[in-house]
Amino acid sequence: MKANRSSYLLVTACLLALLIASLIVAGCTSNGSTNSATVSPAATAAPTAAPATAAATAAATAAATQSSNTSASSGQTLTLTGSTTVLPIAQAVADAYMQNNPNVNIQVSGGGSGVGIQAIINKKVDIGMSSAAVSAAQQAQDPQMNIVTIAHDGIAIIVNPANTIQDISLDQVKAIYNGSVTSWTSVPGAGVPNSNNQIVLVGRDSSSGTRTYFDQVVMLNTNDSLSMHEDNSNGAVLQEVAQTPGAIGYISIGYLTSDVKAVPILTTNGHVIAPSVATVKDKTYPIHRDLYMITNGQPTGLAKDYLDFLLSTQGQQIVVAQGYVALP
Repeated sequence: MKANRSSYLLVTACLLALLIASLIVAGCTSNGSTNSATVSPAATAAPTAAPATAAATAAATAAATQSSNTSASSGQTLTLTGSTTVLPIAQAVADAYMQNNPNVNIQVSGGGSGVGIQAIINKKVDIGMSSAAVSAAQQAQDPQMNIVTIAHDGIAIIVNPANTIQDISLDQVKAIYNGSVTSWTSVPGAGVPNSNNQIVLVGRDSSSGTRTYFDQVVMLNTNDSLSMHEDNSNGAVLQEVAQTPGAIGYISIGYLTSDVKAVPILTTNGHVIAPSVATVKDKTYPIHRDLYMITNGQPTGLAKDYLDFLLSTQGQQIVVAQGYVALP
């Protein structure tokens, strides 16, 4: 009996052990399900996050593209420098062009024809401006130089309005500027009341295309008087002559105002020709010339567009509005 009881207790203990083991395994299985459920939402969320990342990438790409396009359009800059004679035309055409193309930036500066030509030779600007023909020596420095005639001009001989002079010959102008004639009393019909009639010479500096042309056509390559005041622009010459009773100077007809007196030229055949758009156009006025813009090789891109606009009907109307002579 005692042995049977012990055997019963042993079986009971084994059953209890099996029961406990089953409970432990069930708990482990339950914990495993919980861990799996915890990970599962994260795995489910991943596909949801992916579209958000793609949208952000697409937005960034679009923004970059827009930024690139904006930079391409607003970053277009054209630079011009040189002749102060050509400068008013260049600036007026630039203003009109930029009105129609607000994302373009056109920068125009003076300095003289020599500065403009040298800037092209050195490839410092997109377009150089000149009021004198480019010399063979200058062209030799840049064989690819492309020269475009953009308008015509005349050089007016100017005096102070107080001067009584009615006309002047080119020989008399030459004699005045080389220092042979120093008093207005030596010029028929000339005189400045209430003054000593001493002639005050006003000219341009050595980088000026207007001076280059004046020296070639009027001075016939003889030396200017050392007493000549050298101004760096048409405007400066105009101002000095306007403020100095005994002065004489020369400027582009595009700069003429009532502040000075433009003296008609007495030609060798006895005709008196006043400087004007009409007399420059028909070439009866003896001091006429072409105006130029210069590029490094054939113009492309914005430089070509600008020059095409300048040479168009609208561009040539701007030339006329600035007081110059349009191309035929």
